[in-house]
Amino acid sequence: MSKPALRVVFDTNVFSATHFETLEKSPMKALCSAGRIQPVYGHVFIEETLRAYGVATARKALLEEWLPFIAETANRFCEDFVTIWHRELVQGRGRRTNIFMSTNKQHRLLNALRAIPPDGTWRGLVGTQLERRDEDQKRAEQRKISIEMRNEVVALRKTKPGGVRRRDNVPRLSNSEAEQYIAEEGRAYIEANVPCFNPREVWRRWARAKMDYPYFTTFVINMICMMDHAVNRTNEKIDLNAQADLDLMTHLLRANVLVSNETGFLKHAFGQIWLPQGKVLFTSEQFAAHISRMV
Repeated sequence: MSKPALRVVFDTNVFSATHFETLEKSPMKALCSAGRIQPVYGHVFIEETLRAYGVATARKALLEEWLPFIAETANRFCEDFVTIWHRELVQGRGRRTNIFMSTNKQHRLLNALRAIPPDGTWRGLVGTQLERRDEDQKRAEQRKISIEMRNEVVALRKTKPGGVRRRDNVPRLSNSEAEQYIAEEGRAYIEANVPCFNPREVWRRWARAKMDYPYFTTFVINMICMMDHAVNRTNEKIDLNAQADLDLMTHLLRANVLVSNETGFLKHAFGQIWLPQGKVLFTSEQFAAHISRMV
């Protein structure tokens, strides 16, 4: 009986000048071809990796090494989260949701990636500069909100020692207070991010059985945990990429392993959210060593 494939989520720092050679020299390509490893490449990973195109010193490696490696090892690319949420919540597919792109859409994407010009004139980058600026602005605003919340709680703790409870744990659906908080946050996110005719009904369906809609529920819990981290870990820098890190890790819902060389927020969040669920975090070197034993 053949063993199930090892499903892997990669952080974008694995595809970098510092770490890519370790992956390139590993037996990953052969193991992917044999069906022993299945990378889970999500839209956040692809979008963040493509940012390297705007860095002249990284562009050549992106086009000649990293993207060809991704194309060669890809089985199916994941859809963006709004599409996945719509399938989960509005179409009512729940746990049966297909999170992947259609083969035709993936074929078009791969062709587009192969056609990216090496001279910095790629329209895909130029044409989305405003979107990228908007995304960067959202991250900056999110960080500003986190800082304001942290400062507010710190001030309260000084004036009311012991009066503001520290909450540095993942919200649990068995906790009625946390469940109500999750439900309230979920309602706001559905109204803002999930296109549908009747958001109230979609919210009610989700609120009755949150774990039947794992991708959207994980997103809501991620956002709450990000705020809790900012408020309670006051000695740590608030990471501008915190939401992107959490979004990236969401695909551990369908994977076993995360490969990342991050030592800050991502590593802490993984230990808080995913380690208790039996997921494994490897650095590039640890992952290469692990899969070498699979040959």
